[in-house]
Amino acid sequence: MVKIAIVGDIHLEFSEDDLAYFNSSAHDLILFVGDLSNYWPRQGFRVAKRISRLQKPALLIPGNHDTVDLFQLVSEIKGWRAAAWLFGLGQGVKHRRLQRRLGAVQLGGFSCHPYALSGSLLDVIAARPFSMGGPTVDFRDYLKRRYRVGSMQESAELLKRRIDESAAEQLIFLAHNGPFGLGDNRQDIWGCDFSNDQLDYGDADLQQAIAYASANGKQVLAVVGGHMHHRLKGGGARRWHVYQEGIHYINGARVPRIFSHNGEIHRHHVSLTYDQGKVQVEEIIVS
Repeated sequence: MVKIAIVGDIHLEFSEDDLAYFNSSAHDLILFVGDLSNYWPRQGFRVAKRISRLQKPALLIPGNHDTVDLFQLVSEIKGWRAAAWLFGLGQGVKHRRLQRRLGAVQLGGFSCHPYALSGSLLDVIAARPFSMGGPTVDFRDYLKRRYRVGSMQESAELLKRRIDESAAEQLIFLAHNGPFGLGDNRQDIWGCDFSNDQLDYGDADLQQAIAYASANGKQVLAVVGGHMHHRLKGGGARRWHVYQEGIHYINGARVPRIFSHNGEIHRHHVSLTYDQGKVQVEEIIVS
């Protein structure tokens, strides 16, 4: 049996208790969906330093808050291209610094990561990093410099090449935001809750990559993401788990992931177990 922990958008919430819990747990692999920080890269570097002390294999994909400061983030959201380019000039340096702070924890993005876990071979495909969801490619200037990706189609094609590199029959996709095609209502797993319009805010490039993997004989066990928080703007809760056409789609972004209830501190993650071809998904609250 393979046991994988999925840790949603952290936003500074990863404690010494988390570290002790995961190091003593039976997890074979820990997947982080990104957003270690809020609005300043130094916050994320401090969290990454703590994560680096994990004694389990772990993989993290950067979210839209990672290696990015408030000015660059606002420029991207507003579509101010000149300001986004200017504020993003140092993103490469901060990206490399994040990897150094993570130590042995892998930093993914347009990458294929093979694992042999409890006798099972599976590959994790890390999708487009820094995604904010929706129809546009975010942080395009940096993605062009580092990955030669400037459009949704170029991103999809690069992900397909990474799938072609995979030698395992079973795949898990790790993304910051999830794929397009799972609903456009505000409570859907990657539906938009910050607009009056009903919008599917999933990533179309990731949707294409998943379809390509399935069409080429890969068994996609799960697609893991976050970004769209469980608590909806204006009230209500988001659907965080969807099982469709044999694939488990998991949104781990319970924010804040460390919270108090009835005077006790609780910490959230999602557990995925894979045993003899069967996948089980469970939301875990640790007190």
